[in-house]
Amino acid sequence: MNGTSHGLSPERDRTAAALTPLPGSLKTMSTRVRLPTPYGRCSFCLREDVALTREHVFARWLVERLRAWRVTASGHALADTAPQTRIADLVANVCGACNHGWMSSLEVSFRQAVFGTSRPERLAAPTRQVLSRWFTKTATLVAYAAGQELIPDEQWSELPNAMPAGIRVGLARIRRPRQPLDLGFEYSETHADHRTARVMSVAVQVDDLVGIVTRTPFLAVRATTLWPIRSHVLRWTTLPVVNRLTDLTAG
Repeated sequence: MNGTSHGLSPERDRTAAALTPLPGSLKTMSTRVRLPTPYGRCSFCLREDVALTREHVFARWLVERLRAWRVTASGHALADTAPQTRIADLVANVCGACNHGWMSSLEVSFRQAVFGTSRPERLAAPTRQVLSRWFTKTATLVAYAAGQELIPDEQWSELPNAMPAGIRVGLARIRRPRQPLDLGFEYSETHADHRTARVMSVAVQVDDLVGIVTRTPFLAVRATTLWPIRSHVLRWTTLPVVNRLTDLTAG
C-alpha cells in the first residue's frame, strides 16, 4: 500500500511497508511466516511508538460461526489484485490495547445484536450505533488492507467511541446469499483501474445481512439508512432485500 498517495500517516506508512508487496495488493497473514512486530503510531488511539500487531479484519469467532475460512470476495474488485486472497486472511496493523479493548467489546455487542437468541423486532438506537460502528470499522480496515482509504486517516481516532463525521451506513438483506461472508467495493470511476481509483463505498456481507459504508452524501437506493439515526422506526423484517451484493455497489 502506498501510504503517501492515500493520505496515511508517515508512521503507518513505515510500519505497513513491510506488508505491501505491490501497490494496491491485499495484505494477508501467513501461518508459516512470522514477520517482526512493527512499532509506530496507532491510528485509532493515537499512541506513539507502540507495538502494532497484525490482527485479522474479521474475528475468528465470526469466521468460524459462518464457516467462511476459504471464501474469497465474489466481486471483481478484489479478484483483480489478488485472486486467491481469502477474506478471513485479511489483516491490518492495530495496537494490542485497541484490539483487546474497544474492538473486542464491539465484537461482543455485534455478535449479540446479529446472532443473539432473542432478537427484538425493532432496531433500537443503541443497536443501530453498534451495527454502524462495527460495519464502519470493518469496512475501513478492509479498504486499508486493499491499499485504499475509505475514511480519512485523521478520523480513525473517532471510531473507538463514536461514528466518524460525514460517514453514512446503509443496511439491507441479500436473498439466498451465495456465500456466508463477502465484500463489495464502489469506486469513484467505474471503469478506472481499481488500484488507482478512489474507493467511495465498501459493502460487507455477514450471512444474509449487508452493511454498506460510504462517504458520499447519498446511500445506495436499495439500502435503509442505518446511520445517521433517523426518527423513523427500523425493523429487521422490513429491511430491503437485494439479489446480489452488486445491487448495492457498482463494483
